[in-house]
Amino acid sequence: MNMLVVAAVFLGSGIPLWGSGGPNPAAQQLLVAAEQQADLFHDPMRPFQLDVDFTAQLNVPTQGHLTLKWEAKDRWWSRVVISGFEQVRIQNGEIQYTSRNLSFTPVRVVDLNSLLHFAENSEGLMATKQKNRARDGVETTCMQAQRKNRMDGVHEICVDAGSHEVLSDQWQMPLHEWHKEAFTDYVEFQGRRFPRRLELEVDENRLIQANVTSLKAAPFDQALLVPPQGAIERRLCAGMEPPVALKHRGPAYQGFAVLGGSVGETAISMTILTDGSVGDIQLMSEGDRLFNDTLVKAIKTWKFKPAMCGADPVIADMQMFVRVAP
Repeated sequence: MNMLVVAAVFLGSGIPLWGSGGPNPAAQQLLVAAEQQADLFHDPMRPFQLDVDFTAQLNVPTQGHLTLKWEAKDRWWSRVVISGFEQVRIQNGEIQYTSRNLSFTPVRVVDLNSLLHFAENSEGLMATKQKNRARDGVETTCMQAQRKNRMDGVHEICVDAGSHEVLSDQWQMPLHEWHKEAFTDYVEFQGRRFPRRLELEVDENRLIQANVTSLKAAPFDQALLVPPQGAIERRLCAGMEPPVALKHRGPAYQGFAVLGGSVGETAISMTILTDGSVGDIQLMSEGDRLFNDTLVKAIKTWKFKPAMCGADPVIADMQMFVRVAP
């Protein structure tokens, strides 16, 4: 009998590092202060430009570059290139435009953007236990924290006890993968402190190594907000509720019976429409053809509560990893 395991961008669970616990006011204050200190994207004094060289593990380590021009959370432009892939994203008010030369965004590009925005994660995190420890001669404070009302895992976040710089964040994903983000070589910019070296590891395998090559104040050209012809348009509002998978009974998974005792996994990009149905399913990693075909057929039957902007359902894109095990 096959078992389906899903780990989605918006869905998931984790295993606590230290067990459960109630709120810890001192740890909470330290966590919020540390991440706000590094939140480069929160109300900057002046528009700025960020340039990043990075190496991402695709089939082999691959070089890429990202340029981000930022005026405010609702006015920015970015361009990323890696291994023949090119993507431009524009945020103008509540509307985000995406123009790319593939049918999906590679998962490592998604990971890179999340890595750069690491300090925005303090909102909604509840810190519980904390421990002091020495690491490489540096006194650190490590906190257990979990996002309220979500099941995206319990995090261990460690900060420099003196400077309050965030050093690392690690957590366990539903597929039993350990994720660790590490941040070093901080520089002061516009009243914030931002790392010039950022890394992502999964199960001790380095997937992204990013180096900030330039961070400078720069005028923001409003012409950048004009979307390219044919760009994908999505509404992204403040406080947007992501899609939520509805529980399925057997028929949603019956197609996997043809796989017998085989095991397979793949990364998938898909769009959740306003009626909760699934559209535009794209496989982002290679796999067995029978497994992939069966998986796509099954996913087409899934239903979600759609993403919501207030009372309005909106179209949303999401990525996930799917594994079928005996």
